Amino acid sequence: MPAVRFIHTADLHLDTPFRGLSAMNPELAKRLKDATFESFRRIIDLCIERNADFLVISGDVFDSENKSLAAQLRFSSEIKRLSEKGISSYIACGNHDPYDTWLGAFRLPDNVHRFSTEKCERFVYEKSGKVLADIHGISFREPSVKQNLALKYNLPASPAPVSIAVLHGTVGPSGPHAEYAPFSMDDIEGRGFDYWALGHIHKSRIVKQSNPAVVYPGNPQGRDFGETGLRGCYMVDIQKDIEPKMEFISTQSIRLENIEIDLGGATHIEQIEEEIMKALERIRAEGNESSQIVRVYLRGRTSLHKQLFRQDEIQQLLEHLNEGQLARECFTWIDSILAETKPDIDVDTIRGGAGFTAEILKAVEAFSTDAEK
Repeated sequence: MPAVRFIHTADLHLDTPFRGLSAMNPELAKRLKDATFESFRRIIDLCIERNADFLVISGDVFDSENKSLAAQLRFSSEIKRLSEKGISSYIACGNHDPYDTWLGAFRLPDNVHRFSTEKCERFVYEKSGKVLADIHGISFREPSVKQNLALKYNLPASPAPVSIAVLHGTVGPSGPHAEYAPFSMDDIEGRGFDYWALGHIHKSRIVKQSNPAVVYPGNPQGRDFGETGLRGCYMVDIQKDIEPKMEFISTQSIRLENIEIDLGGATHIEQIEEEIMKALERIRAEGNESSQIVRVYLRGRTSLHKQLFRQDEIQQLLEHLNEGQLARECFTWIDSILAETKPDIDVDTIRGGAGFTAEILKAVEAFSTDAEK
């Protein structure tokens, strides 16, 4: 039985603005506005370049507060580009893009399938006249769904060789995300599906490797400093009775990172720039032709501590490091430099002395180890 290859993505949140960034540069703002669209374009390119049989989107194509006409037009254009290559798409609507508010003015191509809300709907994927896969899914009707939708997923009497379940929901603890369509692993493990294509949680995670595979791809483009690191989708090769092969592929056009710099023992201002540049090079080496926006935290005990807490000094350093970056196709922009250093003080040496500070230290330590005192 031939293998089926598909791309699994979710939580595109097209046209969503970046949040929590410092004073915005107008040129940078334009690059950020296009970032979610660029990540989706990369996913479509990936489907075509890797000869995927179909694309699965597990909810939240749009963001409920930013479902602009431009966002819908650009999504429609990309999904049609995929359709024209003969590659099908299967889309579930999530809490940010419930069915009744989604793409009402657009007609989707015949091989783009959007799951209904009334029941778990099934589409059959055929290739060269052979049935290879069933794709099952259900869409959110309204933004807040607390019902256990997983219980609606059931295989037909004669299933295809591969059965895929597409669901926007929460399995187990939801972490920082609101809990929607919650379910447990016990709810899905006995239902006969080979792969559960999940959405809603923005961090990529393989919950279970096989029997069944249960996967969150995370969002393909981070939008704030709570969504740092590589962001992308999964390419899945799957066939009957064989453990699926899953490859995470990064798709973000702008990568967000928090960087910690240890300035312990630093005595010269030039060392700050040197250490920041080393950290940035490490980030660039991990890139996939993406730009970076970073937030730098300076830590450690250093004689430069007092100087670093002068805001004008930090601002000048920031401007110097960002100079010319936005002229590059792949830029590295420092959003902010946050000084969290401490004075360069050797507490052991002070404690061993005979001055007033030494006596205070000894007294405090004596009280901290004597319950009666």
